[in-house]
Amino acid sequence: MTKTVEQFKDWWIKSGRPIRPPFKNCIHTTDIAYSLCLYREGQYQVELYVCKPGTESPMHSHPNVESISMYLTGDLSFSDSQGKFADLSAYQCPAQDGSHMLLGKTADRNHGTPHALKTGLRGGSFLIFEHWLKDNPSSVTTHWEGEYVGPMHAKTVEAKHVV
Repeated sequence: MTKTVEQFKDWWIKSGRPIRPPFKNCIHTTDIAYSLCLYREGQYQVELYVCKPGTESPMHSHPNVESISMYLTGDLSFSDSQGKFADLSAYQCPAQDGSHMLLGKTADRNHGTPHALKTGLRGGSFLIFEHWLKDNPSSVTTHWEGEYVGPMHAKTVEAKHVV
């Protein structure tokens, strides 16, 4: 396989975006989002997140997971390690081909550093490319350090609510 999360992201895209959800640890839910593992190979995986409108996560991290998030659609943004969100309002519009202007744009690489997520009134979706450095891949939803987003998230983490 590859060596960095960037190389994995590039490989997955160049390979035609293969979809091969694993049988184990594939679907996870929280109070603000649903996730589906689209592809997993060894210590690498791609998760699709669909986030509810008007929500925000507390600051949190995913230790020993290197990741890159790729914007798909909707109104969402990621904070920096100080909890500051970039103003993306100028980019909340359609591109010439009818897709979202931010489609395919990536956030900075994250190596277990604190961050948060918030969505506007339309919600949002993104892909997250992950390289798990120590543990077997499951979901960054359950591999979470920080305050949970709500009681459903706490139950998911506690039970390793996996399908």
